[in-house]
Amino acid sequence: MSTILLVGDIHADGHALLRSRSDCETILLADPRPQDVLDAARTADAIIVRKLDLRADVLEEASRLKVVSRHGVGCDNIDVAWLSARGIPVMVVGDANAQSVAEHAMLLLLAAARRLPACMNLAAHSADLDERAEFLAQRNAVGTMELADRTLLIVGYGRIGRKVAKLADAFAMRVVVADPFVDAGDVRQAGFDHVADFQEALGAADGVVLSLPATAGGPPLFGQSQFAAMKKGAVLVNVARGTLVDEDALADALQTGHLRGAGTDVWTHLPPGPDHRFFGLPGMVMTPHCAAHADACLSRMAVTSVQNAFDVLDGKPQPGLCFNPEVLKGAGHRA
Repeated sequence: MSTILLVGDIHADGHALLRSRSDCETILLADPRPQDVLDAARTADAIIVRKLDLRADVLEEASRLKVVSRHGVGCDNIDVAWLSARGIPVMVVGDANAQSVAEHAMLLLLAAARRLPACMNLAAHSADLDERAEFLAQRNAVGTMELADRTLLIVGYGRIGRKVAKLADAFAMRVVVADPFVDAGDVRQAGFDHVADFQEALGAADGVVLSLPATAGGPPLFGQSQFAAMKKGAVLVNVARGTLVDEDALADALQTGHLRGAGTDVWTHLPPGPDHRFFGLPGMVMTPHCAAHADACLSRMAVTSVQNAFDVLDGKPQPGLCFNPEVLKGAGHRA
């Protein structure tokens, strides 16, 4: 009997798949605390993890562990190096969440470009006829931006970035891709421009979308100098990781009016708390890390993460869904 530990709850379709295997039992930690995970890890053959950190101090207790299955694609909350050194695969859900996150990126881009928060605030303006002139003046000065014929810089051309590019193309945007790890010819064949370094294209971009992995403990990719290099009136959207952006520097760029707006689904700390600077900025559009929380997307991620655990336990993992594929060359894996 194998034990599968769920660190965070998953969609009902994932639970249904778990119940289909009589040779596996499930331990669910729906609202896990670090000590709970530490205790439960001791009996786990597989761990399916959502957002809680899985560091070496926890993993060292998991003497039976054969696989970590990520309910997502980013692995900055997992000590991959520790697992790789012990030949343990880290599995991800591939493109299961890409469409949902790409659509959410376009939602944030549109809302920031059209200054949706400011427009909503204006809609609640006093109906007093004596204040109508003030209302009209503010409405006419709200400063929205069309997306058509504007330049969008996509930083990170993976599964999500590729879908964002197609959606932006449908809005008649000129798309520039910044990713040193993809073939520039392939990008151009898809109809988009390519730069190896995103900083080369900041000054020409009307919008920037971040859709790349973050390095655990690494410095922000976007800080004061990057925001200063962006075109005045541009828009930033982050659907990747909150640690990629210096949040105070972004707030400054919005407060001074250098940026027209920004949208984020990700945060350095979640929840950010009611006193976070972003909440006082009319150009800021915010969501609580829910880009992948459409029901169909949650179902796909749950089913894929459970199936990934089964596949490794059965000795037949899918190499294309393995974050550290080098470990699949070890004994017991038919990659």
